[in-house]
Amino acid sequence: MPPDGSPLEDVVMPSGSAEGVALWHAVADFIAGSTGDAQNEAFNNLALRVFRFQYQGCSLYRTWCGHLGWSPLDVTSLSRWQDIPAMPVEAFRWGHVHSEGLIENRPPLVFRTSGTTGADRGTHRVLTPELYRMSATVGFAQRFGPPSDHGAVVLGLLPGYLERPDSSLVHMVEMLRAAGWIEDNGRPSDGFFLNDVGALFDAIDALREAGRTVVLIGVTWALVDASEAWKASGRAPLTEGVHIAVTGGMKGRREEWVAERVRRALQSGFGCTEVAGEYGMTELLSQAWSLKEGVYQIPPWMRVRIRRTDDPLSINVSGSTGGVDVIDLANLSSCAFLSTQDLARHHAADITGNQSFTLLGRFDRSEVRGCNLLVD
Repeated sequence: MPPDGSPLEDVVMPSGSAEGVALWHAVADFIAGSTGDAQNEAFNNLALRVFRFQYQGCSLYRTWCGHLGWSPLDVTSLSRWQDIPAMPVEAFRWGHVHSEGLIENRPPLVFRTSGTTGADRGTHRVLTPELYRMSATVGFAQRFGPPSDHGAVVLGLLPGYLERPDSSLVHMVEMLRAAGWIEDNGRPSDGFFLNDVGALFDAIDALREAGRTVVLIGVTWALVDASEAWKASGRAPLTEGVHIAVTGGMKGRREEWVAERVRRALQSGFGCTEVAGEYGMTELLSQAWSLKEGVYQIPPWMRVRIRRTDDPLSINVSGSTGGVDVIDLANLSSCAFLSTQDLARHHAADITGNQSFTLLGRFDRSEVRGCNLLVD
């Protein structure tokens, strides 16, 4: 078991422009010191700095902003993160999303999207892998507790991802295990189960008997299949000690289900009272986690903004369902301001309006037509 320690221990130092290096340290310190949600002013100031840095350094993002009518004067005079323009995640398929002026002196990570629609796969070249590690591990610890000999153990049920060496999801699971959310004498590359649900079930049973909490991160279709097999095996219901964390979708294996139908199926099969979830994507370096009822909590260095379905450039202030824009300050070397094709609404109990949301599904269309503006 690796010793507990600060997320800033053994950090790889960044290089680049003065502002890029300063921002790297500012974002790293913000992540390391994030303990709650009452950092709105600090987040706002940092987000505006990142916006100006990426407007100058990311040519694809600057082009997108220009097509939306933004001028350099508009950029410098902006005072609220809520008004920062978001670029569609599909831009990672259309060009190189990279902000000049920042790199860590270690090999970059290269992730590619799954490309389930048959379209070209997007590429995210992560030049700040240490910042990514900090974001993922600190965010996970805030939801599931710090790593320890008696803490949670992460397992992965990720067929369709595990076979791909450029999967960001597989890398994240290995990274969490390497950080200490791992069984005794385990290796980060262990803990994955491709098609052997019997071995997965035996591992869950053994960990529960040892008093460890299990966080099973799985792609939706594989978890649905596994839940049916669990029920058919006659095993006792997983009423405690296991978090079934859903991510991804059906990936063409079944018709796409709305989130509530997925939760009902998993509760019926595994016998669990709650279903957890992970909200992340290749284009983002941070994750939102749900522990129950489909309500996702984001870490303090992220924000979620809900846009109108009939006007993607306008914010949805009614509280109804809308498209998801994500601000992820850990995306410092690419683009931190992205719009997705996911549908959600802010959680009713979220008084800040940007820290928790209920994920509902996706837009029917798979492509944002406006992305064509980014192609010369």
